[in-house]
Amino acid sequence: MKTLKTKLFALCIFSLLLYSCSKDSSSSTSTTTVAEDKQNISKTINDFYGCLNTLNDGDMSNFMLYSLFNGTNQQYNDSWIKTLSDKFELQYGKIIMNDKFQFATRTGVYTWNASSQSWSKQSNSSVITLLFPSKQTQPTIDSELSLNSYSDISTSFNANTYWLPNAASLTLKRNNVLQFSLNLTNVTFETGTNFSMPINADISIFTSPFTHTFQWRRVSSTEFQLAYNSNTTQGCGTSLVTNFKLYDADYANITSVKDDLKTINGTFTEGNLKVVYASNVQALSAYTDPTPAQINSNSDAEVFYNNAKIGDLSYQKINNKTEIFIVYADGTSENINTYVGDFETKVRTIFASYLN
Repeated sequence: MKTLKTKLFALCIFSLLLYSCSKDSSSSTSTTTVAEDKQNISKTINDFYGCLNTLNDGDMSNFMLYSLFNGTNQQYNDSWIKTLSDKFELQYGKIIMNDKFQFATRTGVYTWNASSQSWSKQSNSSVITLLFPSKQTQPTIDSELSLNSYSDISTSFNANTYWLPNAASLTLKRNNVLQFSLNLTNVTFETGTNFSMPINADISIFTSPFTHTFQWRRVSSTEFQLAYNSNTTQGCGTSLVTNFKLYDADYANITSVKDDLKTINGTFTEGNLKVVYASNVQALSAYTDPTPAQINSNSDAEVFYNNAKIGDLSYQKINNKTEIFIVYADGTSENINTYVGDFETKVRTIFASYLN
């Protein structure tokens, strides 16, 4: 966490990148004043912290920390989960053998016996269901982890073969209330070389009260898109769409961003705040140590609020430090540390139970 500087949040909340090279002509010009724009940015940042608190205080977080991980006095302890998993494998064998998940041979309903500190297989089933107490010291069973379906596919990376899931459905309940779910569908790879390129994937994850969706698509042989969205019924909402363009479709010889990525662009949205960004990676890769002028000439990141433009982001170096400034409509500018300078402190405070 110590390497997670305030700049990282700046990249995430404002553009995820320092570079871009495209405009969003569909958005209007802001009719708000610069003072109002600053207030709106501050409100979005504060709302974001509020959403992090919602995540930390949510049912899933409390279940994981104070039950499954026996959190006490803000100390993270995974001994209970380790006991359950170690006992299962001791009794029924490794769940992963030869790099392949053993779903078909492990299906059944398994119940934890607190007296004997062991599992018992109660019945056959087409799924894997584990019934257990949420806390190590709790005698009654209140939790259910169920792998409802699973399939995988053989892939190759650097001449090594790996079995990776291409479909799965997992649920975790406490007192019959859903705490977590994962649905993996539509996962496909282009195989035939020593690098199996993923070309499609849909992932939906529920961590009460947040729903997260990920979508990976190959648009063309050299273009890919990653889309992410998270939301809650309380109004928290984050979305990201990023488009990647490669030099060529020689996936087997992909080595680095500099050598293989040509351009990147997309949109990041947090509440009503949106950043449109892109990067001419090819042009920037020609420089060993690009200057701020070279970066800015090959890049641009525009900031919008309620789809009305309120400013541009500018890369600068001050005292050999990377700094990002927002330039408002009236020509004035300020360091975005004004808004996110205390990011690390805020996050550490919110997630103290996990980070300490």
